[in-house]
Amino acid sequence: MEPKLALRDVTAERAGRVVLEIPHLEVITGEVLAVVGPNGAGKSTLVQLMALLERPARGQVLFDGRPASGNALPYRRRMAVVFQEPLLLDTTVERNVRSGLALRGVPAQEQRRRSAEWLERFGIAHLAGRSARTLSGGEAQRTSLARALVLEPELLLLDEPFSSLDQPTRAALIDDLDRVLMTSRITTVFVTHDRSEALRLGDRVAVLM
Repeated sequence: MEPKLALRDVTAERAGRVVLEIPHLEVITGEVLAVVGPNGAGKSTLVQLMALLERPARGQVLFDGRPASGNALPYRRRMAVVFQEPLLLDTTVERNVRSGLALRGVPAQEQRRRSAEWLERFGIAHLAGRSARTLSGGEAQRTSLARALVLEPELLLLDEPFSSLDQPTRAALIDDLDRVLMTSRITTVFVTHDRSEALRLGDRVAVLM
């Protein structure tokens, strides 16, 4: 299988100090690659590089075998990112899920259809009209996941999306995400500090030291 995303001899720096070095890493099309490592290992920096939100000091990020250089926007439109904090808009759950589709000019009827599907798949259809400000942590992260997946991305990047949740909420969300990823086969990078989560969701596991 061809890699959807690859990093070649990538180095990231902060204030002239190397914070991450990746000699070679590939994300194969259709797989879930789990990346596990302790705090300070550079996991979030790796997500920033993969999402083209940060440029490497050295090396290349390749998307579908081509260097993702120059204007990053066309590549970013083919990805979706979910962070540890949901970063929801101050509006309803349904409008949050539709927001990316609206920015991309998707017709309103199609926005409603696709958002309803993903609200249902993450078990939050009953919250569609609720203000995002009133959601629990688990409900907010479900909304964030639905907002990402409704875009039908070629690459999904998950940066420790469950780390701030309590254990029962985290376990339920992992079950639901596992089902979604198994049926959709969206190419996914799942970053976590929890080895059990990595083993549960990942087809392969990469370890940052």
